[in-house]
This record gives sequence, structure tokens and C-alpha cells, in this order.
Amino acid sequence: MLLVEDDDSAREILAKALRMTGYQVRTAADGLAGLRMLEAFEPDVVIVDLVLPVASGFEVLDELRAVERTHHTPVIAISGSESGLKRARSNPEFFGILEKPFDPQSLVRMVDRAHRHVN
Repeated sequence: MLLVEDDDSAREILAKALRMTGYQVRTAADGLAGLRMLEAFEPDVVIVDLVLPVASGFEVLDELRAVERTHHTPVIAISGSESGLKRARSNPEFFGILEKPFDPQSLVRMVDRAHRHVN
């Protein structure tokens, strides 16, 4: 899976929680780096912060949906931005949305559901 989060400590905490439950996680610190990683591999789930440097989580979602091989990849949005969360809630393309701060186990449970959805 791919985790795109610009906050270093949040990225490490979330990646660690996912890895501890057996998931393989690649991380990126901004939207453009995340998009570049998508050129090299096809993640089963993408977790993306909505407010990112260079390319937003919404732009990452748009790029995923524009490419056939990632068109159906579940995308989980995470954010502390009220305006971003409001916009995400009105977008049916997101598999799930978590408002920061949240317990990392909430993300693990949502990723588990996303895996069941695609498998």
C-alpha cells in the first residue's frame, strides 16, 4: 500500500501501525512523490492526506482514477482540514475518510475493510 502524508511523525506512526499488522507500506511525503511512486508499483490501497505540498490528496485521487490499472484502487483520505474533509465527504470516490487526530488502529480497521472490498 501507499501512504502519502507530509507530517513526518504522523507518517512514521501510521506506517508502523500498519506494518505491525502485517501490511507492506511504502511512504511518500508529498503528493508528487506519491504520484511518482505509483509509476513503479500498483498499491492495493492508497492512504492520502488531503492537504499536501506539491499535489493535494484530491489531485492524487484524480490521477489514480485516470489510470486504468489504479482506477478501482481504494483510496482512504485523512485530514485535519475542515474544508478538505467537507469536500472529501461529498466525493464518492474515496473509500473512507478519517479526521485527524485519529487512533492509528482506526486506520488499520479501515484498511482491513478496503482489503476485503477488493479481494
